[in-house]
Amino acid sequence: MAANGGRPYDMVGSIAIIPIEGSLIHKGAFLESNSGETSYQGIQTQVVTAARDPQVKGVVLEVDSFGGEVSGAFETSDMIHGLSLVKPTLAILSDHAYSAGYLMASAARSIIIPESGGCGSIGVITMHTDMSAAIEASGIKVTILAAGQHKADGNPFEPLPEGVAATIRAEIESVREVFAGRVATYRGSRFSFQDAMATEAQVYSGSDAVAAGMADATGHPSDAFEAFVALINRA
Repeated sequence: MAANGGRPYDMVGSIAIIPIEGSLIHKGAFLESNSGETSYQGIQTQVVTAARDPQVKGVVLEVDSFGGEVSGAFETSDMIHGLSLVKPTLAILSDHAYSAGYLMASAARSIIIPESGGCGSIGVITMHTDMSAAIEASGIKVTILAAGQHKADGNPFEPLPEGVAATIRAEIESVREVFAGRVATYRGSRFSFQDAMATEAQVYSGSDAVAAGMADATGHPSDAFEAFVALINRA
């Protein structure tokens, strides 16, 4: 539902507030953070609108997310980065920004993290469930009929062949490299591609995140917001 004169975000004075909270999913333009999920589609709509809105002088990304889907993530973070090139942006972590949540935050000009908050997890994960033993024990027989040698790769009714596992590992490692590259582009000299890869998807809290170059300062979210509002109003 739109707020503040039809805008898709709340505003405090000339500051637009875009929430990036909960599980991040690709589609669902009308999903709001109070549902426990935030859609990339919704974030994109807010980012584009804020970039074009002459009443918006700065944007706060309110981030509290453990991450989400790869699909749509890089497109969305690139759009946030584009917004950051034309208007001041600040990512305020109200608690955590992990995985895709950190990807979104890293595209802001600056990141403020609570001393007890966390960020990072620059990595990619997927899972395979082998249900074959349980199915066999139940007396159920599954017959997989597939056209194409790799059509049934990764299905849960058979053990995962090592060749298929190797292919999946290579794919997600490639996505991790894209992730690290994006963060390095957004953070610039503060945090390089090599720095991002060297984290091996670890998470960092408070001042450790700042020391690593993953965030710019520690602070209480409300204090950070008030300081940003004062800064933009002076401009």
